[in-house]
Amino acid sequence: MSTTTADVSMKKTQEYSAKKAVPVTLLLFVLCLVIDNSFKIVSIDMAKDFHISATTVSWQATLAGLVIGIGAVVYATLADSVSIRKLFSVGIILICVGSVMGYIFQHSFLLVVISRMIQTAGLASAETLYVIFVTKYLPANEQKKFLGLSTSSFALSQLIGALTGGYVSTYFHWTTLFLLSLVTIFTLPFILKYLPKEETKNSNVDVLGLFLVGTISASLLLYITDFNWMFLILFIIAIALFLAYISKNSKAFIRISFFKNKQFISLLGVAFVIYSVQLAYIFLFPFLLEKMYGLKLDTVSLLLIPGYIAATIVGALSGKIAKVLGSKQCITIAMSSIMISLLLGGFFIRTSVVVFVISMILFSSSFAFMYAPLLDACICTIEKGKTGTAIGFYNLTLSIAMSIGIAYTAAMMDNSAMRNNFLGITNNLDASMFSNILFILVLFTLFSLSLYWVLVGRKSTK
Repeated sequence: MSTTTADVSMKKTQEYSAKKAVPVTLLLFVLCLVIDNSFKIVSIDMAKDFHISATTVSWQATLAGLVIGIGAVVYATLADSVSIRKLFSVGIILICVGSVMGYIFQHSFLLVVISRMIQTAGLASAETLYVIFVTKYLPANEQKKFLGLSTSSFALSQLIGALTGGYVSTYFHWTTLFLLSLVTIFTLPFILKYLPKEETKNSNVDVLGLFLVGTISASLLLYITDFNWMFLILFIIAIALFLAYISKNSKAFIRISFFKNKQFISLLGVAFVIYSVQLAYIFLFPFLLEKMYGLKLDTVSLLLIPGYIAATIVGALSGKIAKVLGSKQCITIAMSSIMISLLLGGFFIRTSVVVFVISMILFSSSFAFMYAPLLDACICTIEKGKTGTAIGFYNLTLSIAMSIGIAYTAAMMDNSAMRNNFLGITNNLDASMFSNILFILVLFTLFSLSLYWVLVGRKSTK
């Protein structure tokens, strides 16, 4: 009886301590997202400082995105065997090490990219570990509230990140962002104080499986950037090795059975194509407004605010709307709206900045509207016991897709053929290039929608 009472008392003490840790873990979650989003917008100033092309400068964003995707899977895997307290601490240390390196070696683009990869290896910890921490230590009846806070914080961090990157780059220097990132170190004492100590168990991180995924992604990024056939061959070999590996290894982070689920793979393909478009436009946005309207990054970041606010509101309502309309209708409406937003920018490239504010509002809110229904459609195809692995691989796919989107957009910006006036909309070379890229993004979105209807939507109708 006394043992039971002691156990209950200990559980209540642990829950109380965990609740006290929520504000600091949530703050770290927001800070990490703000840091990542602020670096995404400063590519144009980096390109000017290093005198490099859009393709080259895109590597600081594409490789960082790749590291975040793979890092999320690593942290999620380690959380089963290593103390979350230790993982948070390692994440903060990596952020600070990468940030100090980035500031010290700011005159070398190669070292800046390496520093960003180390930094983002730490940033990847926050989002994954916050969700795991909430579901592991907080009472079931309070988990939804704190998970809901993470959704709101995600949208808020996009807004703050855009403003931070824009203003710091304009009025100080983009390298100052490395120094601002060091603020995360102040959360470490609270992490060590409030997060429970756990015994370390035997860990089982699928290093080879994640290495093969990284090789697949990197070789595809290199091929898109350089169109060297060697990278395409490496990409095909890496896919073959990965499929062979997960077929035979029972401890692989994802099993071959996932790839035998045709509907899951179809939806994964749809998500890959459409989410490559998301960061493609966001990467293009500051370059376009600077070239076409002479705007500095601080003004560009202000023009992103209405889009992020709209995305926050729509994202909060998307779940309720999806229950009424159904996932299929929501996904179709969202992709159609994304095409309209891109066509708006493509056809009225030289009309007014207002056109791009409206375009970004429609674009951002459409992605927010689509996220929950598309994820839900994916989860519905997986048995309950495997949803965690499915979500992890789904998020990894989105991270890779976004990196690919930045890479192919940068490659198009550096391709002289894109400056041809194909549709006769404008005689300005820069305007032709940006307009053509937007129309190509429309075709990618149309392809994604067609893929969805042929492979998934048509079947669900039946």
